[in-house]
Amino acid sequence: MIDNAEDRNKFSAMIDEIGVQQPKWLELTSTDSALDFANSVGYPVLVRPSYVLSGAAMNVAWSDEQLKAFLNEAATVSKDHPVVISDFIEGAVEIEFDGVGRKGEIIAAAIHEHIENAGVHSGDATLVLPP
Repeated sequence: MIDNAEDRNKFSAMIDEIGVQQPKWLELTSTDSALDFANSVGYPVLVRPSYVLSGAAMNVAWSDEQLKAFLNEAATVSKDHPVVISDFIEGAVEIEFDGVGRKGEIIAAAIHEHIENAGVHSGDATLVLPP
C-alpha cells in the first residue's frame, strides 16, 4: 500500500486511470526530456524523486537552469527511481486527509491544509487543522 502512494509514477497513473484531475506530469529519464516537458507546459514545474517517503528534494523550477540543478538533486536522493516532473499550478491549495487505523478500523482522523506551496514539502509539513 505504501509503495502505491509513494511511487509517484504508480500513484499518478492510478489517479489518471480513475479520472481524477491532476497537473500534467511525466516520469523522466533524461535532462533533455525534462527540458522538453517544461517548455511544453511552461514554467514553473515541480521536480521530485519518483519515490521518496520524506518529500526530500521536491523543488519548483522557474527556469531551465533551475530545472537542471533540481534534476541532479532529485536523482541523487533516489538513484533507483526516475524523477517525476509536473506542471506547477500557482496558488493551488493542498488539503489532505490522514487517518490512523488499528485492526481495520480508523481510530483517529484529520483533514488539514498545508501552509507551504502545494506539492512542495520536506516531510515536516506545516499544517492547519480546522477548529
